[in-house]
Amino acid sequence: MQHSNPSNSSISLSSETLAASSVLGLCFALGVPGNIAVLVLLSGWLKGGSFTPRLMLSLAISDLMTLLPLPVWISAFLHDWVFGLGLCKFFSYVVYWSLYSSVLCVTLLSVQRYVQVLHPQKWAKLRARGQNGLMSGIWILSGVFACYSLVQRRVKLEKDGWLHCRAHYQNNTERVATLFFETLMMFAVLFPLLVYCYVRLQRGVTQSAFFNTRRMTRLVSRIVAAFFFFWVPIHINNIMLIVAVLLGQDQLLRFAEAGSNIAGALTFINSCVNPFVYAFSAWAIRQHASSKESA
Repeated sequence: MQHSNPSNSSISLSSETLAASSVLGLCFALGVPGNIAVLVLLSGWLKGGSFTPRLMLSLAISDLMTLLPLPVWISAFLHDWVFGLGLCKFFSYVVYWSLYSSVLCVTLLSVQRYVQVLHPQKWAKLRARGQNGLMSGIWILSGVFACYSLVQRRVKLEKDGWLHCRAHYQNNTERVATLFFETLMMFAVLFPLLVYCYVRLQRGVTQSAFFNTRRMTRLVSRIVAAFFFFWVPIHINNIMLIVAVLLGQDQLLRFAEAGSNIAGALTFINSCVNPFVYAFSAWAIRQHASSKESA
C-alpha cells in the first residue's frame, strides 16, 4: 500500500499533483462529516444489541481514521514534508492501521451476515463474549499487520528536491516481500472468502421472509460491492509491481508505479463513499415502508 503519501514529480506538479490533492480534499470534505453522521446514526442502532451495526460502526471509525490525516498528506503533496520523522511514521501507521481494519471489518460483515442469515443456530452459539472477541481481534490484528510501516517509512530528500515521507526499501527482496504480504492478506486470502459469502448470501436472502433481514443484508451487500470496486485496482497494481521487480521489466515497473497513485486514491474514495451507501439504503427502506402503507 504505497498510497498513503504518493510521490510528487516536479514535472507534473501543475496537473497530476494538483488533481490528486483536489481528489483527496474532496474525500476529506465529504467523508469526514459523512462518517461522523454515520457514527451518530449507528449509535442509535446499538441499543438492540445486534452485531451488524457494531461492525458498521467499527467500519465508520476506520474510515474516519483514514480520512482525518488527509490534510497532512495534501500539504505534503503541495509542499515539502515538514512534520518530521516521528509524525511521518505516526500518520503512516494510522492510515495503514485503519485500512487494514476496514478490510477486516468488511470481510467480517460478509461472513457474519452469511452465518447469521443462513446458519442462525451456529451464530447464536457465539454469544456476547465471542462477538466482543471478534471486535477486539479486528483492531488488534490490523494494528499488528500495520507495524511494518513504522520501520519502512522515512523522510528523505528525493531527486525532485523535496522531502518525502514514504516507504523506503533496503532492496528489491524487501519490496517484493512487502507487496506479497499485502496482496496475500488482503486479496488472496480475504477476497475469496468475501466472494463466497457474498454469493451465498445473495442466494439465501431471497428465501428469507423477514424484511428486516433482507434490508440489513442488502445494506451489507452494497458495502461489500463498493469495497470490491475500490480495492481490486490496488491489488492488481501490486501484482504488476511484483512481476515487474522479479522480471526486471523497467517499462512495466514505471507503468505500475504511475498507477499506484490512482489505485491508491480509490481506497480513500471508498472511505467517503460508505456514508452515501448508508444514506441510499435508508432512503430505500423508507420508500419500501411508504409503499406498504399506501398499498
